[in-house]
Amino acid sequence: MKKTMIVAHRGASSLVRENTIESFKKAIEIGVDMIEFDVRRTKDQALIVYHDELMQGKPVKELTYDEISKMAKGQGYSIPTFEEVLECTSGKIRLDVEIKEEGYEKEVVELVSRYFKKDQFVITSFYDFCIKRIKDNHPDVKVGLILGISKAEHPIRTRISEFFPSRRCREAKADFLVPHRRLLWFGFLDRAKRDNKPVFVWTVNNQRKIWKMLHDERIDAIITDKPDLAISLRQRMDSRT
Repeated sequence: MKKTMIVAHRGASSLVRENTIESFKKAIEIGVDMIEFDVRRTKDQALIVYHDELMQGKPVKELTYDEISKMAKGQGYSIPTFEEVLECTSGKIRLDVEIKEEGYEKEVVELVSRYFKKDQFVITSFYDFCIKRIKDNHPDVKVGLILGISKAEHPIRTRISEFFPSRRCREAKADFLVPHRRLLWFGFLDRAKRDNKPVFVWTVNNQRKIWKMLHDERIDAIITDKPDLAISLRQRMDSRT
């Protein structure tokens, strides 16, 4: 059996605050294969590692990095810049960089390429045009289309396109698919295999489900908040083979 990759969702987020330097260092210590994190751009064009669209009720894109930093420090933590994360992780781990909005793909690719070789990172997004833009300009960069958006403008049409993403994947030039675990129905994995598209499943935290997915050769990576649990289960599986 092939080895299923363990991807630490926002770092070791069940052990340390998500999307922080401490969380990424912990994930590396645990021995994960890859770290996933989110990139946003502030009002003053700083690229930061932060998941939510809002910070204390205000859009991140309408706040400066200094304003965001002060808010975070008031809550007892620090929000790292994208470059700080790259400096911390370079040469230690592979990265799954999720771009949260369209418009700064070029900056992300250029910056991560300074610290990592092309086979050491992937870029993912919910936005088809975002990953297509990257692929058009950087064909050697691997990109993944994330599926499972929580709030869609056209819910039924969107959900159908997620269960049956072949056309979207082809038009966006995605190299792999990143479905939410609830989309693995109606032959999703078999279709992805026929299309020769690797599958990274998010976000899987249940022990039984992690164990089952580790044994499914159609799944290439498991994205989890509990990388320590996933690593221990994979080690247990390896010891039995």
